[in-house]
Amino acid sequence: MKRIERDFVTLFNYLWYKDFPVTETDNLANRANWTIHMGLVIRQCASLLGARALFESGGRTDAVLQYSADDILTFVEWEWKRAHTDINEIKKLRGKSSLATFQTFIGYSRTEDVQEALNQTSKTWTDAESRLIYFLITYDLVKGSRHFKELVTYEFTKNRCKKIRSQPALPWLVNRKKFMNADENT
Repeated sequence: MKRIERDFVTLFNYLWYKDFPVTETDNLANRANWTIHMGLVIRQCASLLGARALFESGGRTDAVLQYSADDILTFVEWEWKRAHTDINEIKKLRGKSSLATFQTFIGYSRTEDVQEALNQTSKTWTDAESRLIYFLITYDLVKGSRHFKELVTYEFTKNRCKKIRSQPALPWLVNRKKFMNADENT
C-alpha cells in the first residue's frame, strides 16, 4: 500500500469520530445525517492531504479528491443501502480505476452480510488497474434502526481482499486505555 493511501485510511478512520452525528442517548442513524457526515469527513481528508474535494462531479461521482484536473487522488462513492444489494457504486469506481491513484467506497452492511458484500466487490474488482479502499460500517438491526458496530477498512488489489483496519463505529465504544497504555516499542 502506498503511503498516500495509508495516510488517507488513517485520516478517514480518525475523522470518522469528529462531529459525530449521533450520541449515546440518541444513537439512531438516519440517511441525511450520514450523507452530510461523509461529505465533511471526505472534505477534511482532502484538505489534510493537500487536495481539494469536489462533490457530485467527475461523472456524477459522490466526491473527487484531486490536486489538479489531471492529478486525481481518488474518486469516492458512498451508499446508505446495504453494500451487497443492487448498488452500482463499485461498478462506477471500477470504470474509473485507471484515472486515479486509488478508488474509495464507503458502505454499510449488516454483520451477517459482510462476506457477501466482500465477495460481490471482489468479483467486480478483478484485474482493476488501481486499489479500492473499502470502508464498511457494520451494524445490527434493532427494532428497525441501525445500531452501528464497527468501521472496518479493506483493500482490494491484485485480485485479493485484505482487511487492514478495524475500530468501533461509535466513538464512545473506543477503549482509550488500550491506546494510552500502548508502548511504541512493543
